[in-house]
Amino acid sequence: IEPGAVWVGENRITAQVVLWAAGVAASPLGRKLGAPVDRAGRVLVERDLSIPGHPEVLVVGDLAALADQNGKMLPGVAPVAIQQGNWVASTIARDLNNQPRRNFQYHDKGSLATIGRAAAVAQFGKFELSGYFAWLAWLFVHIFFLIGFRNRIIVMINWAWAYLTYERGARLITGSDELPGWNQSQRTTDSTEPTVPPGQRRAS
Repeated sequence: IEPGAVWVGENRITAQVVLWAAGVAASPLGRKLGAPVDRAGRVLVERDLSIPGHPEVLVVGDLAALADQNGKMLPGVAPVAIQQGNWVASTIARDLNNQPRRNFQYHDKGSLATIGRAAAVAQFGKFELSGYFAWLAWLFVHIFFLIGFRNRIIVMINWAWAYLTYERGARLITGSDELPGWNQSQRTTDSTEPTVPPGQRRAS
């Protein structure tokens, strides 16, 4: 990827805006368990969150692949991991008390996502909300689930300062112009396009 273009092999695609959406792979630990995994490397767990053939091994969170009651795969978000963690804790307690296990059931309490300054989207069941009030709900929920009063105060002060001063966070990705295996001599560029000296680092 370079300013104004993306290279796919020897083909140069002109692009002023580049969006990276390749997805995220699960931890390689899942494949080492010897259990079946999906394309992302997540372990295909049983309904009680154990791996097939080994009820003593339980997997939760981003590493677990499980469908909900409607057959839809559970998303890799914090509420799913939290509920699964609590469920596994209760499952271990039931095992110690020689009680039968129960199947995990996810309770979707809604989704929130901020999309800009004073703008967000929210969905609670069939109820959908967007804009400023969804943004306020996003702020409230995030503050509410923080652990400790001090953490809540610090986060509120930081967010208020960033909001009032229009402060933006910086996410820098720097690296060499040449990728591993890149043959610079085979690359062709337009003579009108400015080139970057080899070894110069970029930030985007």
